[in-house]
Formats: sequence, C-alpha cells, structure tokens
Amino acid sequence: MNQVSELVSVTGWRSERREVGWSELEDELGTPLPADFKELCEAFGRGAFSGFLEVLPVDGVGSHSLLGRWKSLKERAKGAQVQALFDPYQVFEGNEGLILWGTSMTEASYYWLADAAKSPETWPIVARTAPLEEWHRFDGLSTSQFIYRILTDREFLPFSLARKVEHPFFDAYR
Repeated sequence: MNQVSELVSVTGWRSERREVGWSELEDELGTPLPADFKELCEAFGRGAFSGFLEVLPVDGVGSHSLLGRWKSLKERAKGAQVQALFDPYQVFEGNEGLILWGTSMTEASYYWLADAAKSPETWPIVARTAPLEEWHRFDGLSTSQFIYRILTDREFLPFSLARKVEHPFFDAYR
C-alpha cells in the first residue's frame, strides 16, 4: 500500500479521484511537482486533514492556491526584510528554493526545498510551526508520508497532531 492509500485508509476518506491540469501549473512554476503530491491532490481535493493541515489548492490561480501563494511570496520576497524571513532559504524562482504546499490553522507552513535540476521526488520538506520560528528539514519523506506522520506519529514533534486528534479525518471544502 502506498502512502496516499494509507492516508485514505487512516482518514476513512471516500471520494472519486479528481482530474487536475498539472501541465499549466508546472509550466507556470517552471518545474514538475512530486508525483506523490499529485496523487494526494487527486485523491483528496480541497480540504483539511483533521481540521488542521491544509494542502494548498492546485486547481486554480486564486490568491490562496499553490500558484497564487507562490507568486505572492516570490513578489514579496524581493524586499530584503521579507526575504530575511526565509533565511537561509529563498523563494523558488526557476532554479531552487521554497515552494509552499501547505499550511496549518496555527500558522505552520510546509514547503518543498525545490531544485529544478533534481527529481521532485528527492526534494526535502522544510517546515516551521510559525513564521518566525526555526526551520525543520525532512529529507527522504514524501508529502503524503510527512502528512501521515503529522496525523499518526506522537513523536513527530513539533508537528504531530496524534496526541490531540485520536482519529484522523479529512474535511473536504465545498
């Protein structure tokens, strides 16, 4: 069973797979996205895991979508003060940098440390619990593995929800 299937199982999620126009999004970003993330978005669509972790919508260009947030961060990070918030990283601009893929209800943010010269499946996840907190880097975890650990692993600190939410769920946005 792959990790997306395990997320479906642990959350009890039942829904039809969605079609997503990945080529437009990836062309705009200038890089392909991880296959695991694509499968996750097609399986779950828009919503929040355990009412807490939101995967940014990929089927639009609005200000809250993955593409909209990336464009906004890229523009804002041109200023030195905002760029300093991302140190030691930078926002992705075609070569390497951060691409935001998820957020939490408590201001945690989840990014890939993208590198257009490497396979997206090898990109580390970098995350922090709030905008001014320290970065945490996770090598070798896919997006769905990272979410699964947040939902089920009591020791996956400081991101774990397992101590607070006994039965993980997915709440779809309509």
